[in-house]
Amino acid sequence: MAAAAVVAMMAVSCGVVSFTGRKQLAFFPDSEIMALSEKSYVELMKGEKVSSNAADAKLVKEVGNRMVSALREYMKSSGQSSTMSGLVWEFVLVESPQVNAFCMPSGKIVFYEGILEYADTPDYIAVVMGHEMAHAIARHGNERMSQQLAVNFLGNVAGRVIGEQKGEVAQSLFEIGFGIGAKAGVMLPYSRKHEYEADKIGMYLMDIAGYDVNAAPQFWERMLNGKGAGESDFFSTHPSDAKRIAALKEAIKTKPSFK
Repeated sequence: MAAAAVVAMMAVSCGVVSFTGRKQLAFFPDSEIMALSEKSYVELMKGEKVSSNAADAKLVKEVGNRMVSALREYMKSSGQSSTMSGLVWEFVLVESPQVNAFCMPSGKIVFYEGILEYADTPDYIAVVMGHEMAHAIARHGNERMSQQLAVNFLGNVAGRVIGEQKGEVAQSLFEIGFGIGAKAGVMLPYSRKHEYEADKIGMYLMDIAGYDVNAAPQFWERMLNGKGAGESDFFSTHPSDAKRIAALKEAIKTKPSFK
């Protein structure tokens, strides 16, 4: 019975990822994901200190705003404005030597000062920004929570997921899926499929905004070859290797035109 219920849920809870057309599970409404994301973001930022480096903070915001503005215009012109629904973009630079960055499902993107050692030009910042934006645009958070819900349901862990229990289950799945509460800024790794997809979509977003897409594989090569890269917090959630870099180079060769 449980298996049949999950199959039925999957049949009516499929979404499609923008830019790639991949079908995905999406059990939760965007409004619920955004509310959970905003709540967790507020709690998470209580443990962080916003950077006092005005120049770097301004550059991060300028790159982010340029990419969002270009994306909105492109989506509107192509009849896909709904892709941006519910996303409230914000770009914050945190005072920390950590080589890290992440995006909440609601569109809140946090850069740590340490990553600017590698993302030291607008194009390289756009690589990181595009990748993080892509996770939100592709609704990877919803998909990860939905996959976990399906697993829990089949294992009879989630029990009741309808009615009064649904909000509690969603909160629990969000915390599990994003590592919220364990340590500020720590989020569990996305799957390799999600990472590759975010790489590709992020590169598309760079192109739409007029940044050099060739900076994408160059950035990941810099990260991979950088001192202490293997111990970087960024690598714990964004694993990189030669195959991933090669996949990105291939994606650049075959990317569509967005002009």
